[in-house]
Amino acid sequence: MILQNRAVNCYFILIVWILLAILGFYKFLDRNHDVSPLAPVVTKLFRNLGISSGKSRKIFGICNFPEDIYQGNEGIFDGQWSLKGTIILIRHGDRGPLQHLKQITDINCNTPETNIITSYKSYLHNLTVTGKLQWTGLGPFHNFPLLPPHPDRCLLGQLTMQGVSQLLNLGLILRRSYESVWPQLLRLRDDQILVYSTRYRRTFQSAIAFLFGLISNETLAKLTIFESQSMSFCFKDCECPITDSLKKLVHKSELHQLQHHPAVDTLSQNTGKLLLSTDAEHSPLMKDPNVIRDSLLAFVCHKTGLPCEDPTNCIRKGNVAGIITYTEWINFQKWKNVHWKRLCLLKSYGQIRHIVQQMLHFVGSNGPKLVLYSGHDFTLLQLATALGLANDPLLLRYASRLIFEVYQDNRAIGNNEEKAIYFRLLSNGRDVTKQIIFCRNLVNLDRSSALCRIEDIVRFLHDDYFSSLNVTNFKDACIKKGENSENDFLQF
Repeated sequence: MILQNRAVNCYFILIVWILLAILGFYKFLDRNHDVSPLAPVVTKLFRNLGISSGKSRKIFGICNFPEDIYQGNEGIFDGQWSLKGTIILIRHGDRGPLQHLKQITDINCNTPETNIITSYKSYLHNLTVTGKLQWTGLGPFHNFPLLPPHPDRCLLGQLTMQGVSQLLNLGLILRRSYESVWPQLLRLRDDQILVYSTRYRRTFQSAIAFLFGLISNETLAKLTIFESQSMSFCFKDCECPITDSLKKLVHKSELHQLQHHPAVDTLSQNTGKLLLSTDAEHSPLMKDPNVIRDSLLAFVCHKTGLPCEDPTNCIRKGNVAGIITYTEWINFQKWKNVHWKRLCLLKSYGQIRHIVQQMLHFVGSNGPKLVLYSGHDFTLLQLATALGLANDPLLLRYASRLIFEVYQDNRAIGNNEEKAIYFRLLSNGRDVTKQIIFCRNLVNLDRSSALCRIEDIVRFLHDDYFSSLNVTNFKDACIKKGENSENDFLQF
């Protein structure tokens, strides 16, 4: 009995000691507030999110932190194939939220000063002799700011310094991937590089940061950056009234699905009340899971404690995990929605036409060798859907990339060269060529990599692009008809 009492007493003392140690740890962090500005942030983050857990690591993976951007399988290291050119689509880097948030001033959107950031800032200061960090090149982006004006602040929809760092690292990584198989890269002239950006500061600044890492500084200073009037880079094939109706049908299906998940609806509303400013209190945005997700990532991706109304009413890991899981599921469901596929085909048609034109230019001696489109998550997602790729939630991450590489088979030089041109597609460094719906003449490089004949994409564009819509051209596909099948969700 005595031994049992001693064991109980020891156990009790041990528990008290552990509790005191934990309290001491937090007090230590609070006491060092003036020494390290990150201390209270880390404390909140451990309390609210639990950064060390498996679920949290998955959540943080969505942020695509600069140090997490990895080298993929870009570039074929094989003497049989010569790289003729690349077409790169990027999503802009980390940005401020699109809605007014409570406690937004708690978020520090700056990023650690690295060697590449220091070099980039120095380059920009030398480039702009007036001292104003504005683009001095020709084109519609003349006098656009080159860096975020307030590095510590998260401005609405504006690129952050973390976003700049992401694109600088991505450019460097791709330079390493291509420098052996494409030594011409650093010798490219400005007339061999074609760059398009949507008219947003975040996409323009992302393009410049990315190119600083990828090409020579001298060439970058001479470039003209062209503006895309559309987030879809549709060029001459933008006028398509039916897309507005298709967007409404897709949105209606999302609302319909949300009604069948009342727990998610409640979770979104409760989280939105703690996140969004009071101006949005009676707005539909308050319970839109996609809006809530975007707002949450402003805190999560800057490792800032999640907002609390009071100590007992905080946003916690369960809120974040629930919202992100549901929005990823909704995006997956889109791939089974016939209206979403039709929308993507129509929205991406102009860009696919432009991509095919650039591929054909690569084969000739004139024309660009590197094409860059700096856009948005929907730019990549809609294009991937139009090509038939499997759902890839990683395309929604900041600084994501889709890359078309065009190769020539060296064995066929001088003998039917036009049939010796191939391309492959990589999504965030992973070869996804085998997923493309129209590639019939694949050349397998290994179990996961392949090349598709360029004639396959030309045939798809001219003969088969609109076959699933039972029309033969873009104009007929854009006529408003067949909209009464609102519940027609098909697997494709």
